[in-house]
Amino acid sequence: MNGMDTVRVTLADRAYDIQVGPGLLGRLGEFLQPLRLGRRVGVLTHPELITHGYIKTATDALTQAGFEACVLTVPSGEATKSPAHAAELWGGFARAGLDRGSAIVAIGGGVIGDLAGFVAATLFRGIAFIPVPTTLLAQVDSSVGGKTGVNLPEGKNLVGAFWQPRLVVADVLALRTLSDREFHSGLAEVVKHAMIADAGLFGQLEREVDRVLAREPAVLQPIVARNCAIKAKVVQADEREAHVRAVLNFGHTVGHALEAGLGYGQVTHGEAVAFGMVVATALSVRRGLCPHADLLRLRRLLARLGCLPDRTLSPEVLENYVVRDKKMRDGVLQFVLTPGVGGVTLAPIFDRAELRNALHDAQG
Repeated sequence: MNGMDTVRVTLADRAYDIQVGPGLLGRLGEFLQPLRLGRRVGVLTHPELITHGYIKTATDALTQAGFEACVLTVPSGEATKSPAHAAELWGGFARAGLDRGSAIVAIGGGVIGDLAGFVAATLFRGIAFIPVPTTLLAQVDSSVGGKTGVNLPEGKNLVGAFWQPRLVVADVLALRTLSDREFHSGLAEVVKHAMIADAGLFGQLEREVDRVLAREPAVLQPIVARNCAIKAKVVQADEREAHVRAVLNFGHTVGHALEAGLGYGQVTHGEAVAFGMVVATALSVRRGLCPHADLLRLRRLLARLGCLPDRTLSPEVLENYVVRDKKMRDGVLQFVLTPGVGGVTLAPIFDRAELRNALHDAQG
């Protein structure tokens, strides 16, 4: 197929493709035909995406390929990832005539993907799941790897399943309608993948900042595909997050602390992770693992891409949130550090003063 990049994800007992390119929503039916699905397909999305015309494009393509699409919508926002909404969708898709040969297609961002994937994993004891991510964050991160789930009042993603998709379709033209802040938030995860695994990608981002921010499809397509390949390689090595997959948490420990400390929704996930990456790199510099020049490069690139938050918290407050992290074991925090652009390592943090000093460095 021309004008498209294909990333193959090969797991122990299954494999699937990630298709990346412009205009792929209009080819959705074409992509589903080889999967040997039943005629009825469930589509989950947000009402806002209907107004953009994305859902009509997708359902027209499904109809032309011989499928019958049932479209259900849920509100935007993290609160939608709830057992109550999952139950509504189980009933709604069952009433629409879906069966064990059907698929659920998730058109939207990470919330839609997580919720639809969980519903697909549990409806009829598991049916096909096909993410069609329309945000940059979902295209480069959450749509790859098979982690699905819903939130409880006691915490995020406490109920879920590993349920790998049968196919992922990432249309880079859908990124044109994202707000600047949402687009920049996704770029933070792009930088994260470059930091942990690809110095060449990092250099490309530095050289092509203006074209990236202009959302040129010719630039975004290979960047999204490369990010998917990086994530896929990690997932292939550690599908169920036993150890290796922890490297994907670079920047997330302090990022989660900033989100919690400010109150969820005050900064985007990407902004929080961007700040967390600066802290992790500053800590790496203090340990003598990473050249100081790489810390400066990272901070400069994140600033140019508009990824950094406009406010943080004092190091002392952030430190108290960090030590509550779920990765704490017997008072020791496992931290993801970097030896420099393109590399990553895991290390324990025994001394809270060391962390506090890195937090000061990141804010300096």
